[in-house]
Amino acid sequence: MGHLSHGVYVLGTRRGREMTAMTASWVAQVSERPPCVVVSVRDDRYTHDVILESATFSLSVLREDQVDVATHFAETSGEYHDKLHGVPYGQSPGGSPVLLDCLAYLDCRVLDSAHAGDHTVFIGEVTAGESYDGPSYPLLYDPTEYESALS
Repeated sequence: MGHLSHGVYVLGTRRGREMTAMTASWVAQVSERPPCVVVSVRDDRYTHDVILESATFSLSVLREDQVDVATHFAETSGEYHDKLHGVPYGQSPGGSPVLLDCLAYLDCRVLDSAHAGDHTVFIGEVTAGESYDGPSYPLLYDPTEYESALS
């Protein structure tokens, strides 16, 4: 499993005025019409329950030079720390936090979810998004560089 390649993202969501975010690496496109993505979030993550309540999430696509950003959002729980404090972010049209310094973002509305082992798979319809200028490549997951906190 450690040899499967995939990108690294910051998954953001909100509950009322509370914003939270976490590093996510299990993300894939699953439909073109309508555009949909799937993200897998461990059931015991604080962000998991916030997504269930809000039925919305965003994905900020990290650049290859943003390992430190991925680590920051993976290290602690949003239940105990405001991980967005001091990080430049805005709100997507759906209200979820999106990083201002990244390759692009997607804003998603949860269409469905399913349990898969110790994770929940959320299917999100992409309702908005933006690509930021600048030549760069996305950050790819390297199991030798990250801990299991990224899943």
